[in-house]
Amino acid sequence: MCLRLWVVLFLMVSGPALATGPGGVLYDCDMTEKRQGVGWISDKIGIVITNTAKVVVSDAVILQFYQRPLEGRLSRNNDRKLVVRWRLKNIVNGANQTTTAFDYTATITKATNRITVYANPDGYPNRFSGRGTCVLKTAN
Repeated sequence: MCLRLWVVLFLMVSGPALATGPGGVLYDCDMTEKRQGVGWISDKIGIVITNTAKVVVSDAVILQFYQRPLEGRLSRNNDRKLVVRWRLKNIVNGANQTTTAFDYTATITKATNRITVYANPDGYPNRFSGRGTCVLKTAN
């Protein structure tokens, strides 16, 4: 895992989540099940949810294109699952292919802290996916 991503995750935890007082959480996720050679799903994903339900997401793909964490959207947060969505806009890959949007959906099953992430580039038939496990860290 690159040092830069860890620094950003640390700043996410010590900044937005802790600054909001009790109730902020970080899901520190390791993506261990994904297809070989698919770089659109990062090995490490950090999702911060503040006590005001603001969502911040960081991973290697976001940092490559935006150089900073990205605000996400909370789609569902109940006793069973958490669903977070985020969108990368105007992406150009290494083969010079362009897409106007790359939509991501992360679903975390709270009982097991298992995560599934899907990524869909607008205008292409591809659907990338990965699975892993998250460690929940709370801000007090």
